[in-house]
Amino acid sequence: MTTTDGDTGAAPTDTATGDTVTGDTLLRPIGGPMRRSRFYVALTAIVMAAAGVRVGYVLIVTRHENSKVYDSLWYGFTALGLSIGQFFRVAFGTALSAAHPPVTSLLLAPSCWLFGFHAGTTPQRMTMAILGTAVVFGVGLLGRALAGPWVGLTAALLAAGYPNFWIPNGILMSETPAMLGMALVLLAIVRLRRRPTVVSAVLLGVACGAEALVRAELILFVPFLLVPAALAARPASLGRKLGLLGLGVLASGLVLAPWVGRNLATFKDPTYISTGDGLALLGANCKQTYYGPTLGSWALGCALAGSSRGDESVQASADQHRAVTYAEHHEGRLPVVVAARIGRLWDVYQPIQMADYDVNEGRPRDASLAGLFMYWALVPLAVVGMVVLRRRRLRAWILLVPAGVLTLTAALFYGLVRFRAPFEVCLVVMAAPTLVLAVQGTGRLVSWAARRVTGRGGRHRRPVPVDA
Repeated sequence: MTTTDGDTGAAPTDTATGDTVTGDTLLRPIGGPMRRSRFYVALTAIVMAAAGVRVGYVLIVTRHENSKVYDSLWYGFTALGLSIGQFFRVAFGTALSAAHPPVTSLLLAPSCWLFGFHAGTTPQRMTMAILGTAVVFGVGLLGRALAGPWVGLTAALLAAGYPNFWIPNGILMSETPAMLGMALVLLAIVRLRRRPTVVSAVLLGVACGAEALVRAELILFVPFLLVPAALAARPASLGRKLGLLGLGVLASGLVLAPWVGRNLATFKDPTYISTGDGLALLGANCKQTYYGPTLGSWALGCALAGSSRGDESVQASADQHRAVTYAEHHEGRLPVVVAARIGRLWDVYQPIQMADYDVNEGRPRDASLAGLFMYWALVPLAVVGMVVLRRRRLRAWILLVPAGVLTLTAALFYGLVRFRAPFEVCLVVMAAPTLVLAVQGTGRLVSWAARRVTGRGGRHRRPVPVDA
């Protein structure tokens, strides 16, 4: 007999053995079964520890970092504007803005409304700390849903302490909401794969739409995650799969519609999710980023050099034109530039320079270096983990798709470590099976060695007589 595990998206389990049911296959969870109550007690303890780390990081470190000007200024000011009834206007002005999608600002607005302007950015940063704690919880649920409770707890423990998880939690940027959205999207896919119902398809569509309203480029999760997930749902006929796909896409469209409608009605040139692509492209396609030490990155000086008149949409169109023109005139450099962009995203090109560069976006250098070294340690564990998942017939392709989407985005725009944030969720889940099996194997080896030492292991030998 099998039972499903509530609404968490966790795998159905066999009531007699505790094994995990995935699709039409019964699989023993990696590391063995665990009572659900015990899992949630352990996960709660990990989440509370993660909350302490993040709150401490905000109160001790990042609340004092208010002297740098970067994208957080837009998020902070638009959130403050929302709290006093001004709907997405530029900082220090009255012009309407869509420089970034709206969800991050909407999440920050309640803290502005509660504490006001004079409290500074600390309440907003604490909001990010809370969201970052929720990411740890989501990672635990995702690991459990994919490969069992021990994988879930290990993934959550990694997420709690991994600097690339808690660094964004002290910054007013979109990376923390994007990581939370990533966990929700993947949980929704797991649910759809195991329960191909109307509710599952709608939840996945809502999650993908919300993720696009966090970072515009993540709209690519609709064709690359939602579509294949709906078409791979089973057991279901082709007609039902197409129906689920249609519902998922419709749900995404309904989530996007209010923001897209506002932008189309507000700006002169067609604008859908964001006007920020023009500035991003202009800063990534110039002499400084095609040659020299900042190859493949983004240059503020280049972006500011392309000032134009008109609203944000007109300026974005002009910036796009300048960027494309420069790229066309230097197409011979594009293979090198694209390779450098991708290398920066995955920390294989100028990683130490990236840690220095990220200081300008509120990321302490020492913390970034710690995140870099832990990332390098996790990657081989994740490779082995994917082999383990594959051999156990767990279809974990959903953990690799975000890497492809983010690589494509970096190739088209530019490479930064923070753009990798959604994939960090996948990385710790991929690495967790390796650690679970390693700890389990080590425990067995120690137990065997202890039995050998105490004489309780193996076959007992008859004493050898000793001559008098």
